[in-house]
Amino acid sequence: MTMLCAGVTVSAQQLPKSLTSVALFRVPAGQENAFVEKGKGLEPLLDKLMAEGVVNAYGMDVDVLHVPGNTNVAFWVEVPDFAAMDKLVKAEEGFEKERAGLMQELRAMSDPATHHDLIVGTRESNGRSVPAGSTPINDFDMVRVKQGRMGEFLELFRKYDQPVLDKLVADGVIYAYEVDTEAVHTMEPGLVWTLVVLPDLGAKDKVEGAFLTAYKNMPAGERAMVEKMHYDMIVAGSHRDELSVSLVFKMK
Repeated sequence: MTMLCAGVTVSAQQLPKSLTSVALFRVPAGQENAFVEKGKGLEPLLDKLMAEGVVNAYGMDVDVLHVPGNTNVAFWVEVPDFAAMDKLVKAEEGFEKERAGLMQELRAMSDPATHHDLIVGTRESNGRSVPAGSTPINDFDMVRVKQGRMGEFLELFRKYDQPVLDKLVADGVIYAYEVDTEAVHTMEPGLVWTLVVLPDLGAKDKVEGAFLTAYKNMPAGERAMVEKMHYDMIVAGSHRDELSVSLVFKMK
């Protein structure tokens, strides 16, 4: 909860553009696709909520890079706000009662001790429609921003990284991007996920090439200043990358 008496104020600019509920699972190797196939039993409910305007988008993702001990499957649902999140939660509770067998089967296929739920808020985003039936690649860059530096971090992103990503969207190189932070903190504060949704893994070469060109075109002094600011804001050693594929991806 944000407490005004703690010296933190909330403004319209700080409110997330949307919220995403993420359920993370660890599934035995080789059973990830079967787990998603079982999870597709949720699609009629989510399609109904999308038609009603409660849900903006949803997906079911499997990790491309396998990290021992980590979760490797994600089910996510994007909604406009907490009011819609409330409707989503109540609909899921009703579904679980009606389809108790399906939910038990999903639990049996995953490790309950490592299950983790997140609610993240999108701070910046842009994108185009993902064609129906596509299985896009999700390229995540994760860092932890030092306390009190989040505003600076986002401003640096808006000034230098966002124009590059906007052009990649406009040119059809990527489907979308977004910058997310936890809207409900279940981990140490400061985590930021920058997600780029790619049509295929080969598009990552074009993304990295676009950023390399942009930074090479900056005056040397400005480039050094940006690099110093970035590293000064980030908790040392916190950077991680993830790649996943959306076996299910639907949006309005």
